[in-house]
Amino acid sequence: MARLRPKPDRFPSTEDLHHSRIEGVNVIRVSLSPDGKRVPESHALDPEARATWAPCSRPVLPLSLTWQRTGPSRWELSFPIPPSARCLGLGERYGGINLRGRVHTLLTTDNSRHSESVDSLYKSIPILLVEQGRRSFGLFVDSPAPQRWDVDRARLGRVTVELLSRRGFALYLVGAAALPNLVKAFTHLTGRSALPPRWSLGHHQSRWSYPSEKTVRSIAAELRRRRLPCDTIVLDIDYMDRFRVFTISKRRFPHFGRMVKNLRADGFRVVTIVDPGVAKSEQDPTFRQGKRRDLLCRTSAGKLFVDEVWPGPSCFPDFLRPEARAFWGERLKILLSRGVAGIWNDMNEPSLFRHRKVLASDAHALPPDDEQLFVQQTDEGPVGHLEVRNLYGHAMNRATWEALQEQRPDQRPFVLSRSGYAGMQRFGAVWLGDNRSWFEHLRMSIPMLLNLGLSGMPFAGVDVGGFGEDADAELLARWYQVGIFYPFFRNHCVKNATAQEPWVFGSDTEACIRRQLEKRYQLIPYLETLFAEHRESGAPIMRPLVWHYPDDSTAAQIDDQFLFGRDILVAPILARGQEWRPVYLPAGLWHPFDGGRALRGPGYQAIAWPLDRVPALVRDGAILPLAGPVQHTGELASADIVFRVFGARARGHYWQDDGATFAYQRGVFNDWQLTFARGRFTAKASHLGYRPLRRRYFYETEGARRRARLK
Repeated sequence: MARLRPKPDRFPSTEDLHHSRIEGVNVIRVSLSPDGKRVPESHALDPEARATWAPCSRPVLPLSLTWQRTGPSRWELSFPIPPSARCLGLGERYGGINLRGRVHTLLTTDNSRHSESVDSLYKSIPILLVEQGRRSFGLFVDSPAPQRWDVDRARLGRVTVELLSRRGFALYLVGAAALPNLVKAFTHLTGRSALPPRWSLGHHQSRWSYPSEKTVRSIAAELRRRRLPCDTIVLDIDYMDRFRVFTISKRRFPHFGRMVKNLRADGFRVVTIVDPGVAKSEQDPTFRQGKRRDLLCRTSAGKLFVDEVWPGPSCFPDFLRPEARAFWGERLKILLSRGVAGIWNDMNEPSLFRHRKVLASDAHALPPDDEQLFVQQTDEGPVGHLEVRNLYGHAMNRATWEALQEQRPDQRPFVLSRSGYAGMQRFGAVWLGDNRSWFEHLRMSIPMLLNLGLSGMPFAGVDVGGFGEDADAELLARWYQVGIFYPFFRNHCVKNATAQEPWVFGSDTEACIRRQLEKRYQLIPYLETLFAEHRESGAPIMRPLVWHYPDDSTAAQIDDQFLFGRDILVAPILARGQEWRPVYLPAGLWHPFDGGRALRGPGYQAIAWPLDRVPALVRDGAILPLAGPVQHTGELASADIVFRVFGARARGHYWQDDGATFAYQRGVFNDWQLTFARGRFTAKASHLGYRPLRRRYFYETEGARRRARLK
């Protein structure tokens, strides 16, 4: 144990130390500011989070953190890590789950070259979890300015953080504690996801782009005709008039509102893309009003900032200003009034075609504000964009979430975003941007989503089949085998590549994908139960094996498998031409999800996964709540529920509510504790507040199905 201490500053700064106990975990907050200035308001912290902070002068933590202000716009932090420690978190990182041995730049960047040579990507979540079995700790650097984390690149047992900022910020040192407790405390501070609308947990079918109303109706009809379960049709930028935000092409979508209504009657929701770039044209009402109300970003000289995106020369709202967020919400009425169910925020790093690199990769100081692209307005006055760049997409998501809440009171919003900052889980779902149709990107989706979940973001996914380049039958089928376990589940690809709707590669591939889709919809009651668990504990939906097996040193090294909740172990094939793979099983018995002989761990087993199988096993002693067959989630409310029992003695959990509103926050939900012992199944309510539609309940063990009663 060593004392937390600063180094002597070469530039003046002040620090203020407080401590608290949050979710049973010790947390120390260090507020650092240059020249006695106050620390700016945090956009990461949940305003509803309750914590009692007491001053402290000499806190003791299981690390020797030092900090120093080494320049007018540079801070350096440093601490040692043991040789056996693994480093997790930092949000969206391209690499394995263990981040050790690399430098990680946190600066929101639109970079479609997802490879090991790529550093900064779309999201910035500056929380590092240093994991050592049951004794781990976390460091959260709450600043939206550029950060560079050197996570022991030289293998000398040290992490260093370089923060480029002229403003104050706060450090949160969390632990020591078990990994789940660290995440629980961190998500207490930054918030947890609201329960998503049930329809958003279904299958989303998307492309850049479905160019016309006729195409959209045809895609929806094919999905239903072929009995491929689906809930959402997603519209990319071609639904707009000249790619201008909050417009609809009258030529290509002449009956947009009627189309949305017709699709809704057939069980589909429509989600539309929205980009922050506003066409610089006096004929564009969004630009005209934004300019008149002075809500668009300006340079330090007071001129409108203009860059190039899809509509051509464009300006950008300053979402840090409450009045700009309210203005954006007003414009969203154009889509919401036509029945659009959810909003997809894209290009919100923000992506700029003329300035794709906003800061040199070797920069060790911020440019002066008057040399930055534009300035933004904050509580303490105007600041250069780079100081707050990592908040741009985050604040846009907040504007969208708040607009949906205001215009549809008590209806759960669905907001999907490419960019965001710590705490973004409070404002919807994310996906990992422009991946490629490569087996390598299928494989990398697992550790990337695991680290995102450990960083507080549970509702996440990647484009199934890959966005760029050409998918083929084997890749698409293998990706669906994994994708049914992504919390956010969408097929999306670029328009100049091979189409990848489930039927494109022939009837055999279509049949394999149909089976996977049916299993996803079976799993939605279990998935909803996992989201309810996240609300209570901050636990991610996708979990590394070490989450539940902290004493298993082999499990700690696995990042090509994951746990879907506590009970389902997903171990897919992630390389071309393979029919089987070695699967690591933690201690205990594991039952193949699709049936078959149970296997015992700990240890590796060679398991074959044909394309029509679900590549998962279920923990002995689990009870899974599964739904009967449906084509969309609108049919789930009355579908049969089967509690599938695995083992002679088992326990489970089943959450039940309306799947659409915030009534659960007022106690309108049911929470059932499930048990099976000595051949007897019981479902006992720990909370009753929701009256569901009439439906049948069964429990199933060893293939035998019997009626179940919920008491």
